[in-house]
Amino acid sequence: MSANKKLSVQGVSIISFDDAIKNALNETASTIDHIFGLKVNGLSCIIKDNTVQEYIADTEISFKIDKERT
Repeated sequence: MSANKKLSVQGVSIISFDDAIKNALNETASTIDHIFGLKVNGLSCIIKDNTVQEYIADTEISFKIDKERT
């Protein structure tokens, strides 16, 4: 039997929403193994002087729990 876990991660980028999503995944993957899914729950921006300063992606990343962890 296996167990899965979901983690809420907010990705941020000054380039694009796509880059913000990739940042969320890459940062999470640097410390968590067995990732098998990513869901985008929302997108938003930080605006300053009528210009987008940051793209923000609220994500939910799913991964399998490692029972053989040492």
